[in-house]
Amino acid sequence: MAHTNGSSTTHDVTVIGCGLMGSALARALGANGSSVTVWNRTPGRAHALAGDSITPADSLTAAVGSSPLVIACLPTYETTLSVLEPVTDWRGRTLAVLGSGTPGQAEEAQRWAEARGAAYLDGVILSYPQHIGSPEAVVLYSGPTATWAAHEQTLMSLAGASSHVADQPSAANLLNVALVGEFFITAMTAYVEAATYALRKGIPAAVVDEVTAAAVEVLRHEVGGVTAAIVSGEHESDQATLTTHAAGARLALAALREDGYDGRVLAAAIDTMTAAEQAGLGELGFSAQTKIFGTRDRERA
Repeated sequence: MAHTNGSSTTHDVTVIGCGLMGSALARALGANGSSVTVWNRTPGRAHALAGDSITPADSLTAAVGSSPLVIACLPTYETTLSVLEPVTDWRGRTLAVLGSGTPGQAEEAQRWAEARGAAYLDGVILSYPQHIGSPEAVVLYSGPTATWAAHEQTLMSLAGASSHVADQPSAANLLNVALVGEFFITAMTAYVEAATYALRKGIPAAVVDEVTAAAVEVLRHEVGGVTAAIVSGEHESDQATLTTHAAGARLALAALREDGYDGRVLAAAIDTMTAAEQAGLGELGFSAQTKIFGTRDRERA
């Protein structure tokens, strides 16, 4: 095969970084029929992956030059750009950086790549290394649609439930910050807090699991209405108002504290609902809290 700049290639894809995740990526690519070049700052890690479809490269320049698609899987964006800095000519190649960082770092990486002639894709891996290559594994990708289309088949072989979320390079990391960093971590912390209380008060684990499944189903049903309300700005409700939810939460927190539990996550949620009530939003629906988020940024401006 050949690049648009005329340089020949010998492999389908290069993986830079052979830690646990990078190694999993390389193996999954090889298992799905791609010929793979691997490179690592510690050469032994790359050579440990050598096989019929995986070839270690001793030179970073040779590794990048061997494939039209270069996947970088290193600990941070700063490390990624520092490691790749010696390679100055990326014409005809696509750099896909798979990692977690800030939206700003993703945009910086795109500028870095494009200044050197590369197309760019950004990706966030939402799966453990042992799940890479499976139908349920997820990687979120962002970057130009045409670039994604050119490599979609290869990248989808890494994680069957992956998706291209937007043209803007920061989109995958924006979703990671919002839905993993803020939502998932907070939700799991809240669940640990809630399950600890229920189990220690003698509720059987099977019952906790069953009721939790029902609660998660209600949440799944509700989220679409919340996003629609935030987009439309219409937060009126003919059901429970924000104040009704807040009152129930205060009763729950009082019960927790009577039994000697801090209820830290619930207390933080009540603080937010109280702030929304104080802003005059109490008679609207739960989603009206969106109106107080970002207030600090507006005050600074």
